Amino acid sequence: MVVEEAVVSSDVQEGVPGWLLDDAVGPDAKFRQGDLIVFEGAENPLRKVGIIVTADCDLEQRKHARLVTLVPVVDARTVLERYLLFEDCERKRDLIESYLFKAYSIDVRQERVTKLTLLRQACAPSDLDGKDTRKVAADFIFGASDTIAVEGYVKLMRDIGSGPKGKNALRDQIRKRGDLLMLPSIRKLGVAGHIAWLRHIWQVGVDDIALRTSEVGDRPGERLGRLDSPFRYRLTQLMAQVFSDIGLPDIPDGMDEAMEEAYGDA
Repeated sequence: MVVEEAVVSSDVQEGVPGWLLDDAVGPDAKFRQGDLIVFEGAENPLRKVGIIVTADCDLEQRKHARLVTLVPVVDARTVLERYLLFEDCERKRDLIESYLFKAYSIDVRQERVTKLTLLRQACAPSDLDGKDTRKVAADFIFGASDTIAVEGYVKLMRDIGSGPKGKNALRDQIRKRGDLLMLPSIRKLGVAGHIAWLRHIWQVGVDDIALRTSEVGDRPGERLGRLDSPFRYRLTQLMAQVFSDIGLPDIPDGMDEAMEEAYGDA
């Protein structure tokens, strides 16, 4: 039986806890849930590294239509610049708008629609570079960019008179978000990211992923290893929670009265 060398040998295994690495890949090797796939040539950070979340039973019984579903693995900067910093800016939208109205001498006593129309006209011919706070603010207000650079965000918050969120607060947000999962580090495999971002799942054909080193030159994706349990099971559990979550309306539930009756002044 002929086997090919795996991408990583077992002597690296000890330095990559939480991941399963193979010494060799047999001729009958198949994709499995939890496989770590790297697309080296991808420019989009949300499509560069992913973990297969297609169920093993579907892969085994060929119910996947030769497609596998992946959850992207990203670094902290990507989460900040494409997610959390946007959220903080959204909460401070009024402050950002006021900053721009003042910067472009727009009368704030006018109706908001009028002010925004004048602001759009004022920003349109602008030749400001991407580091200018006015451009960062305008791009956010008008949805002209899907990222906010950390440096631009910090300067914007200071210029509008609101302090930027601290590193510890943002770190805690990443750890507590239900659609983000901290993974064991894979830096020793050449992958800087270690956060699974569940909301950005995507699919690729199995023929686009190399299982063996001999296939790497012909396929954009390459399998490096497999996420170990219990991380693999936690990932799929979180996926079920995120995509099956049912939101409830905010209505009076009578709990205050019930607690008053049950607990009183004790």
